[in-house]
Amino acid sequence: MYRRFVQFLVCAATVVSAEGIGAVMPGIPKDAREIIERVHNAASKMDYATLRTLMAREFQWSFGGDEDADQALEAWKKDAKYLRNLKRVTSERCAFITRELIECPASAGVHFRAGVEKTRSGWRMRYFVAGD
Repeated sequence: MYRRFVQFLVCAATVVSAEGIGAVMPGIPKDAREIIERVHNAASKMDYATLRTLMAREFQWSFGGDEDADQALEAWKKDAKYLRNLKRVTSERCAFITRELIECPASAGVHFRAGVEKTRSGWRMRYFVAGD
């Protein structure tokens, strides 16, 4: 009986995780959703190389004037809280801030939030910050 219950939970978790990310993004275009999902997956796996390919050239990661994606990744490697929070925010409901900018989660306030922007080369993660 216990084994069947565990199998049920594993199966249910798989269904939720497979549908979860896209399901919390109503109105978000498919190509933007795909980038957000790829960011989420890369953060989950601590795959810095893939994250780099998903980031805009001018990437804001702090409010101290730092706008360099490589610099952000180096800082993130030193503190697991960044990828843990990036994984979390990209699994929550996202919403348009402007016609070309989506923020995850939708109502983050001054907490961790990621912005995905439409660029000439497609959607890219433009920022990941916390604070005001």
